[in-house]
Amino acid sequence: MIQAPNLYNPYMQVPMMQPQQTPAPNYNAVKIDVHNPSVSAPGVGQVAMNVPQYAQPTMPYYTYPQTQLYEYPQAPVQPYYMPVMQAPQAPVMTTPIQPLPTEPVNPQIQQQNINMVPQTQVPEPVVTQEPQKADKTQTPVEIQKPEPVAPQVDLNSFIAKLTNPDFEVQAGAMEEIANMVKDEPQKATELLDEKVMNALTNIINNDSSKLAGPTPEQITARQKLMAGEKLSDADTKLATTITPMEQSERNKSYAMFTASIMQKLYGDEVAKLTNTTVPLPELPGAVTIVEQLKNNPNPIVRASAIEALSYIQQPAYKKDLTSLFTVAKNDKDKNVQEAANIALSKLEQMPQEEAPKQEIKLEPKQEKAVAQAA
Repeated sequence: MIQAPNLYNPYMQVPMMQPQQTPAPNYNAVKIDVHNPSVSAPGVGQVAMNVPQYAQPTMPYYTYPQTQLYEYPQAPVQPYYMPVMQAPQAPVMTTPIQPLPTEPVNPQIQQQNINMVPQTQVPEPVVTQEPQKADKTQTPVEIQKPEPVAPQVDLNSFIAKLTNPDFEVQAGAMEEIANMVKDEPQKATELLDEKVMNALTNIINNDSSKLAGPTPEQITARQKLMAGEKLSDADTKLATTITPMEQSERNKSYAMFTASIMQKLYGDEVAKLTNTTVPLPELPGAVTIVEQLKNNPNPIVRASAIEALSYIQQPAYKKDLTSLFTVAKNDKDKNVQEAANIALSKLEQMPQEEAPKQEIKLEPKQEKAVAQAA
């Protein structure tokens, strides 16, 4: 049932009306009939009866805040209130509207209907990947390859000097090697090369028998010089001039000394790396020096061989060197004998090499007997 709207207006004051038999007046000032339009208004001199009087409004109908849609200047508008009064109407009886019966919707059909609804597909934006450009602000990381270590020694230069036919050039190169080993041993390790040792060995094995030796005049001048006699400038120059054969024999002594220095350096480096001792026969050039001690006819060369072998002496070589020097002690040349005796005295002062300790494993019975004896 639909109820009639409440027509109560707090601003309307209605006076008490007396019942009359006259027909109900038309309270509207204007009556519009669609089929027969007419205007009904009180005549001249007539007064509308029972016209409601309205109180002067003091506040608007609605008090909720309102905001203008557009903020622009408008002219002020005076509120206009038009009194409206409707005639009472009989209540209209209406039957309530019953809702239509609804059947349960199958979820599969509902999902199918949803899928049938065309959906506007928005095309995906095509993203074109540009080649990445190198960031100039970032410093690129450079991978440096390990540079080869530059050699500190010109090996080829030393080899060229040692193989030079000029004996003085050979002597100068060997003296330079000896000083380098003494002052800069780490730098001299670059000279531990097979070609260097082969060049020294060739100098030691050089056949000087075919070279020119001292003449009888030179021998006589030297004897006078050694005796302290006064010589002329020409005889002094002749006595002090070294012949090619003598130069070759001198270089043999130099080469054996240089080889012994290199052998000691080589043995020390092997001991650092492997903690082992290189046997005497395996030292580069050692066998050549031993051969000169035994077979060279020049006593100066034999004495030089003893001194070279004495330079590399150590406890591991004591037995071998003692045998060599004992044989050289019986040499026919006094200088060789003296060199051998000095070398043997040095060996005697050297301590014996300690033999490695071997662990002796005892059987259980032996261990028990040793424990009981203790």
